[in-house]
Amino acid sequence: MARQFAIGDIHGCASTFKKLVLEEILLSKDDELYLLGDYINKGPDSKGVIDFIFDLKNSGYLVKCLRGNHEQYLLDGLIYSWEEVAYPNRGGKETLASFGTTSIHEIPAKYLSFIKSLPFYFELENFILIHAGLNFDLSDPYRDDYSMLNIRNMDFDIEKTGGKRIIHGHVPTPIPIMQQKLKGDWNHISIDGGCVFQDMHDLNRLVAMEISTEKLYIQKNID
Repeated sequence: MARQFAIGDIHGCASTFKKLVLEEILLSKDDELYLLGDYINKGPDSKGVIDFIFDLKNSGYLVKCLRGNHEQYLLDGLIYSWEEVAYPNRGGKETLASFGTTSIHEIPAKYLSFIKSLPFYFELENFILIHAGLNFDLSDPYRDDYSMLNIRNMDFDIEKTGGKRIIHGHVPTPIPIMQQKLKGDWNHISIDGGCVFQDMHDLNRLVAMEISTEKLYIQKNID
């Protein structure tokens, strides 16, 4: 039976990402891999993260990718001059270095096309996959793109998700807190293990969740 995995915020940690996929979850071409956004910024090799995604897709693996707020920062910088100025200070300096440039306008077109194509959420049989979450103050929370990428506190309303729970990233969460939450009844969970935060001992992990079993696969940052 095909497995379904979700992976939280990678943030340019390409070597960690590869090891998690190839050595920990042992991804097969029968599996489905869902990535929850924030592939770029802060970490050392954003280009390498996207290249690995391209390699997996080109090799016949089923990989589906969502948009995160850091992808949106780059897209906004392509349009608005003030966002372009702000981009390097949002972790984008490292991203530009990984592409060997100092301007987002010089990032090769295939990478920009990939980022522009990223959707805001995926709906599975029993789950909503999203980068940050939903604004349940709205009658239709799917109208609020900004909250899907940025919200940190949700007043969860399961009627507005059609009875589905939410798996998201965006909020760095220590592994013991994730594990404790999975032991109880939960409506939403962050699987962002704060991989890029090397100086925080309770984070610094990249996490994959096998969706049907709720098992966590954990890789310490090696970048």
